[in-house]
Amino acid sequence: TAKIARYFQKKGMKVGVICADTFRPGAYDQLATLCAQINIPCFGDPKAADAKKIVKEGLVAVKDQEVIIVDTQGRHALEPDLIQEIIDLNVITKATHRWLVIDAALGQQASEQARRFHEAIGIDGVIITKMDGTAKGGGALSAVAETKSGIVFIGAGETIENLERFDANGFISRLLGMGDLQALAEKVQEAQMAEEVDMEAMMKGHFTLRDMYKQLEALNKMGPLKQIMNMLPMGNMQLPEGVYDVTSTKMVRYRILMDSMTPKELDDPGLINSSRMQRIARGAGGTPEEVRELLKYYKMMHKTLKGLRGAGGGKLNMQRLMKRFSGMQ
Repeated sequence: TAKIARYFQKKGMKVGVICADTFRPGAYDQLATLCAQINIPCFGDPKAADAKKIVKEGLVAVKDQEVIIVDTQGRHALEPDLIQEIIDLNVITKATHRWLVIDAALGQQASEQARRFHEAIGIDGVIITKMDGTAKGGGALSAVAETKSGIVFIGAGETIENLERFDANGFISRLLGMGDLQALAEKVQEAQMAEEVDMEAMMKGHFTLRDMYKQLEALNKMGPLKQIMNMLPMGNMQLPEGVYDVTSTKMVRYRILMDSMTPKELDDPGLINSSRMQRIARGAGGTPEEVRELLKYYKMMHKTLKGLRGAGGGKLNMQRLMKRFSGMQ
């Protein structure tokens, strides 16, 4: 729900959220915390058990917002009381859209759930979550067929920014290893970083530690590195999993380590020997092992980007293409 709210907020709309999940412990606290991070009003009552009462009061509390999102509790198709609750909430809200959230790993159960909910309130869109995992979403896709609706969004990551508008052509293109430049251009535009992200530089075979951090920091604002890489046209090239294994916490540590390096070391990592590792680690309040990990990751990125160039990525002027797709010229 917070991801959807963030999506519309980035489009310049005023968004309000109502937490009608009275079942899951901490549901309101979690949603309110996430909404507070992005300055979106969230109405709810963690002590109340009547979802209908909460929604009625919430509609009044957030009535000035352009988009109102009602978060209901998770349920199974064979729970008649909860099915009745969702019917009642649909009547109370007069909802413009009724979206069903399906886990990509749900499997065949998804079809039955979708059918029952569609019969109850008329589902007009499906959101597939956890598409960054190993599941390919077959069950969720069958749910889409059952409701005769369509996929609205795909969730591919844990942070509040990791929600992507679904586009069938782009999705299929990515499955075939052909990338999705349109989606990539949208991410760049939303992050307002067209000049900061030089995708052409990422395709070059030689780059420094300084370059690596600049690119990773920029891409981190756009979402998981794995998701971004999947938008690039790489054919059937398989990237090592370690390339994606950089959390925001690790990036902070990497930056501290690099702040302890000399300009020459940043421009030529080959200069960093054992004694320099000791000095860098001491200056950063870390260990030589952390420096080795940073250098190992740098080498992996270096090798990967050379491979991308060989796969055809280096032949593309990515910056120009993205500007063209996003209307920035």
